[in-house]
Amino acid sequence: MQINQVQYPNQKYKTQLCRHFITNGNCALGARCQFAHGRQELRGNANGFQPNSDFVMPQHHQGALPVKVQPINPMIANYKTQLCKHFNPQTGLCKNGVTCTFAHGEQELNQINPYFQNQYMQQQIVHQQIKQQNQAQIQAELTQQILIMILTNMEHVFPDSQDIINLLRQGQEKAKQGDNQGASEIIKLIIHDEQRTKEEKQQYQQIYNNAQRHYDSKLKEYLNQ
Repeated sequence: MQINQVQYPNQKYKTQLCRHFITNGNCALGARCQFAHGRQELRGNANGFQPNSDFVMPQHHQGALPVKVQPINPMIANYKTQLCKHFNPQTGLCKNGVTCTFAHGEQELNQINPYFQNQYMQQQIVHQQIKQQNQAQIQAELTQQILIMILTNMEHVFPDSQDIINLLRQGQEKAKQGDNQGASEIIKLIIHDEQRTKEEKQQYQQIYNNAQRHYDSKLKEYLNQ
């Protein structure tokens, strides 16, 4: 007796969750989408792996307890491994409904597949390294801007001293070229001069404080992105 098998467009058809459906609760492609709209649509792939079934990791030594691991789409490495903040246990409702990737109660909590956990951790490390590099670059750029701001505003403190103004403009050029250290040394040279008056130092301190607040504000904006 010949059994008619369901024909699918390709081997990966409905073997992964649709990220648009998970994120937005809907998908513009509708029924034409080749990704699964919810776990109920997930099907086995060409190797017979059932994405919506549980499997047990083998025991590595006598007496070891089996570990329940939920097969996870690599795109959702932490699927159902954290409790949902939006789930109301009294009503049993969540604003994301069946598309929510967080656990609705401890009974839904899963352990991450070790392979995907390793992949996920590596991605997190790379992401953190990139973020640190970007932060260092942002800090250097902000320092450059702040130095130019300080050096420019200091010209108003010494309007009658062309020598100092020339030094300040040299410092501005150094900062623009990325030589923050050289620009800082010029500021120190001017401010630490024994000829500086109390009023000049106070004016400089006010310029520095304003620049520091600007730096802190811009850095905070970046870190909160």
